[in-house]
Amino acid sequence: MPYLLKVSEQDIAEKEVYLNAKGNAECVEFVRQTTSAPSTPNWRKGMRVADATLGQIQRGTAIATFDDTGHYPVDSRGRHAAIYLSHDRFQITVLDQWNSKGKVTRRSIGIGKKVTSRSNDGATFYVIE
Repeated sequence: MPYLLKVSEQDIAEKEVYLNAKGNAECVEFVRQTTSAPSTPNWRKGMRVADATLGQIQRGTAIATFDDTGHYPVDSRGRHAAIYLSHDRFQITVLDQWNSKGKVTRRSIGIGKKVTSRSNDGATFYVIE
């Protein structure tokens, strides 16, 4: 079962940032607060975003990178969570945040680009179940 936004995109734009208990703007905290997704050890790897046909993933669905064992990564190759908006064969478009950015913004992530981190490769994002 995918996790979907429980707030409007307008509400997200007005709030701008979602902080955890330590005051950090973590990507996971944004996804958890806006979708009621559980903690990351309970996340399961669903459909790969890049493989989905148009309309197969609902706008507002929680997505994340996963490791080769199907879990949210803890290795050094990068990890990220976001809210899916759309995609085509070249990129995915998401709402996301991270500490150094400090607020939620809309961002496009290329699919299959030569990058060093999963966080910046749209081919590594899957629906969170």
